[in-house]
Amino acid sequence: MKLKLMFIFSVLIILGCANTSGVVPLGGGSYLISRSEKGFDVTGSAVKADAIKEANEYCSLKNKSLELIKTNQKDMVPFKSDAQAEIEFKCI
Repeated sequence: MKLKLMFIFSVLIILGCANTSGVVPLGGGSYLISRSEKGFDVTGSAVKADAIKEANEYCSLKNKSLELIKTNQKDMVPFKSDAQAEIEFKCI
């Protein structure tokens, strides 16, 4: 129970700076997390790293390990778009 509360608290803190889809089931045991973050110093790689941390926390709650299936990222474009990333993963 304590671990779940810590996970929820950490997600709420992250949501203050980022938009995230949360963990979205895709079927077949795979999941998707899509994130975007604002800021002139935020890169797509940093957003992807945050998504991977979120996925790791999700799998840890299930006492499983993260297996990345596919990732993609885009750096921010000033005054046009935020830095973005998507990861597809499984908990094994």
